[in-house]
Amino acid sequence: MYLTRKLKLGKTDQLDRLARRAGNLWSTVAKWHWRFVDRQGYWLSKGQAQKMHCKGVDGLHSQSAQAVADSFYDSLQSWRKKRDSGDYEGLRPPYKQKRYFKVQWKSAAIRLRDDGVLRLSNGRGNDPVLIDWPSDTKPKRVEIGWDGSQYELRCQYEVEEDQEPKGTKTAGIDIGEIHLAAVYTGDDSWTFNGRELRSLRRQQNRTAARLDSKIDRKEYGSRRWKRLVQAKDRQLGKIRSQIKDLLHKHSTRLVKTLHERRVGTVVVGDLTGIRNGLDYGSKANQRLHQWAYGEFVRMIEYKARLHGMTVKRVGEAYTSQECPSCGNRHKPHGREYICSCGFEGHRDLVGASNIRKKYLGQDSVRVAGEMASPTGVRYRPHMRCNPASSRKAACQWQGCRPVG
Repeated sequence: MYLTRKLKLGKTDQLDRLARRAGNLWSTVAKWHWRFVDRQGYWLSKGQAQKMHCKGVDGLHSQSAQAVADSFYDSLQSWRKKRDSGDYEGLRPPYKQKRYFKVQWKSAAIRLRDDGVLRLSNGRGNDPVLIDWPSDTKPKRVEIGWDGSQYELRCQYEVEEDQEPKGTKTAGIDIGEIHLAAVYTGDDSWTFNGRELRSLRRQQNRTAARLDSKIDRKEYGSRRWKRLVQAKDRQLGKIRSQIKDLLHKHSTRLVKTLHERRVGTVVVGDLTGIRNGLDYGSKANQRLHQWAYGEFVRMIEYKARLHGMTVKRVGEAYTSQECPSCGNRHKPHGREYICSCGFEGHRDLVGASNIRKKYLGQDSVRVAGEMASPTGVRYRPHMRCNPASSRKAACQWQGCRPVG
């Protein structure tokens, strides 16, 4: 498994030159690709573009130059897939010229010296980039890009999944918008409150709307226009960082709790394509399209694998509507699921139970007529991520409260 480590590098003339050269190369690849399409009706392949433009680029390692073309054709391929599937409304292919672009180094251009300095080669006759690297592991891939205020180093390095699961339990996880995750193991259950995330999203939307209205009233390119654009980027960047921090802390606590409760297999509902064709009105649609389920699931998956747990995905269709006790389906109203057979339970936990049941086999699990109320976990900016060992202690976690 590969993880990414990030380091802030500030702003230097050397990094500016590298980013400028990468931007010029991107612009050249994009310009000539679309020139061939417009004039000859011919789509250049990635290999052809690399032969034409990526050999002997001054100031860039040969693999760094090839990585620029890789990035262009990856973006182009992504757009073509969406176009072929019909899901490309409002999307345009990569065509714009870039003044600056990220610089990437592959393994052959990376060397970790004995003194702990990471050496990134820029080709024969050019000064390498030297960075103090706080690890004994040589990264497999390195990228330097602009984060909005300074250059940032992003290194991918391999880690061993050396931890062993403490048990063989199976946990079902239902990903939601009101509750980020509802977890059911057969013995215990938790819900992770998502209202703080919704609050941050509302703040993000209000901030963007307020500053956009001011920007639209200023002359394009004027000093005041530039300052407002910078203020917008700065404020929205801060909110995005808060959202990422929230998702990381919730996913870390969730996985550590599952590890402590002897879970060996984690089953997550697959929400691929859930937004397609949705129309619940402008406000509800905005919430659903800003729903960060993909990023949250990705965090759960890699953190669970680091703890030695197996991660599986199953379809979520009708899991929140089907009674875990009798199998009848009906659409619940509110957060409680009440079935005519007498079963009662939390709506999201019903979904988590059915996801788990789907993975284990339809007839292998029976649920009692009433599901116990879950333990709820609320986000706090400085919440600890270490789980407690019992339900009673769980209710004393910082930021937790019983639900139901």
